[in-house]
Amino acid sequence: MKKNILIVFFIGICALAGIYHMAEAQAVIDQKSVLSGTVSWTAQPGIAVNEGAALVKITTMTGETAASRASANGTVSEILVNPGEEISVGQVVARITAE
Repeated sequence: MKKNILIVFFIGICALAGIYHMAEAQAVIDQKSVLSGTVSWTAQPGIAVNEGAALVKITTMTGETAASRASANGTVSEILVNPGEEISVGQVVARITAE
């Protein structure tokens, strides 16, 4: 009987550890701007992105450039700025759900 209880306890602990790991793997990551300027383009929420993909672009004197890039592979969960808005360095402009 004690052996059965220990087995059930062990299975329960393993299940909880698995759930915790899955929840942790779905972390939402804030993406910050590395440049300041006027937003000219944003990625759409729900799209899959690879690390390094542009999330927000701004207009500069020399043209359009990425102000924020994905820091991990994942899905764009939220864009916090709109075209025409002014953004500053360090501002959270998007969130991605990491894979």
